[in-house]
Amino acid sequence: MNKLEILKKKAKGIVLHASETPQNRYKLRYEFYQKYGEPFIKGKEGLGNSELAFMDWEIRRGTLNSINAQHPGSLWWRSVNSHFLYLGTLAQLIYESGETFPDLPVPVNFWLQYIHTPDECSWYRAHNSSIIAGYQVADSLAFKENIYEQYFMNIVLYRVLYAQSMVEGVSFGILGEIFGNPRGAAVSILTDIEAFYPSHYPLSKKDIEYVTHRAHNLNGLIEDIFDKLFIIPHLDELYTEAAKWNKSPIVLEYIKNNKPLYPISESEFSSAHFNTKLTTKKIHTL
Repeated sequence: MNKLEILKKKAKGIVLHASETPQNRYKLRYEFYQKYGEPFIKGKEGLGNSELAFMDWEIRRGTLNSINAQHPGSLWWRSVNSHFLYLGTLAQLIYESGETFPDLPVPVNFWLQYIHTPDECSWYRAHNSSIIAGYQVADSLAFKENIYEQYFMNIVLYRVLYAQSMVEGVSFGILGEIFGNPRGAAVSILTDIEAFYPSHYPLSKKDIEYVTHRAHNLNGLIEDIFDKLFIIPHLDELYTEAAKWNKSPIVLEYIKNNKPLYPISESEFSSAHFNTKLTTKKIHTL
């Protein structure tokens, strides 16, 4: 077994151990940011703040719970998170080994760049390429979730790509300047607003109203403005740029004519079928 394979095996073992509890998953990334970038201190700006805030929301929602827990987690959310953890952990082990290897996965190279030069741009490329890779790995598991959870996966993806756009110098609106700073508290604030990031897993009826932009209240209006006015009209352009920033051409398969397409592994879930099923489903029948 060569040195890279040894490090891969070690990274998988670390992630497998961390995956036993949501808190251990969080701890793995918390300790990463204590070493690389800027130490995480609540109330202070630091690279990694938005990632840790998002993971805290995942934990509160219950998606990272064990499948055998009293309130089981999500196979899809757990898989995306585990692959994300693996890529970051492998990069850390490679860096700390002092070795260099050719032909590493794109996200691992981006995490190495981040460790060497921690800033907003290197962080987003490492983070978002890892998220996209996680989506790709977990594609088939997405079909185990209901249609509304699948649609919410798309919302989560286009929001984090939108946040990256400002750091990359492509502005799709003033909200990008606020939402795009990974050091700030924007993600922490948004994940505390159920209209943007629901606290229930599986989604409740009210959550579904928010996810499908059918909630007729102030929070629903704010969410509509955020998504429909600032992000959705630019989705084709956003995904095209994101494929370049993150060296992740797979993301182009997740969008067509400004319509999110993820997941894509089952052909019967075409864009037309997906959006028709979503728009014709009646909330009151759930």
